Amino acid sequence: MIFCVEDDAGIRDLIIYTLNAYGFQAEGFQDATAFWPALSKRKPDLILLDIMLPGEDGITILKRLKNQSSTEDI
Repeated sequence: MIFCVEDDAGIRDLIIYTLNAYGFQAEGFQDATAFWPALSKRKPDLILLDIMLPGEDGITILKRLKNQSSTEDI
């Protein structure tokens, strides 16, 4: 599973569509508010993370991921 956190819907949809077309399972999120609940339900193999997000930015999300033992290896 690949998670994509991207606030631009057009870019996010294109990434998800392309990944799915090539046989990957992918899910997209517009911001951290949508991302964190999904992460608590399922741990992805890869996260494509936009840096400039509204609210909690990508660098902050990355720091939180690296500081949690359950997600530090993603």
